[in-house]
Amino acid sequence: MLQRNPDRPSMPTFNMAEYFEGRTRAWGLFETVTGRVKKSFVADIEGRWDGSDFLMEEDFTFSDGEKETRTWRLKFTDDGSFRASCADTPTPGKGIVKDMRGDLKYSMALNVGGRKVMLSFSDLFYQIDEYTVINRAKVKKFGIPAGQVLISFRKV
Repeated sequence: MLQRNPDRPSMPTFNMAEYFEGRTRAWGLFETVTGRVKKSFVADIEGRWDGSDFLMEEDFTFSDGEKETRTWRLKFTDDGSFRASCADTPTPGKGIVKDMRGDLKYSMALNVGGRKVMLSFSDLFYQIDEYTVINRAKVKKFGIPAGQVLISFRKV
């Protein structure tokens, strides 16, 4: 059940693990700094607890036919902060969930043009309602803005 933020009753309080537990589908795209859409995707996500860690298994299908699978491991603390890691992150990302949004900053090595490139991400997650979360991730390469990823998540 979606809880309301007591300080701002019209806005939901985001519980990341609660929202992503079970099955979720995502639709997204990568947009360059000039506004050109380079690639879009659909992802199926399965979230579950593994002891005290929360696992998010993601299966991506990109507009160019490429497929990718990634498993995130999230470790939450009582103060709302968390660490997030996967095989492509050299060090765990740092995040916090507060009120209606989640913030996550991390670096990730991704395949770009047939080679691995280290990119930095600054994600913001906003829960819109019981079934919908939107995400905007600003992407940098060597500290220079490269674009953004826009994603809509929906419980299935």
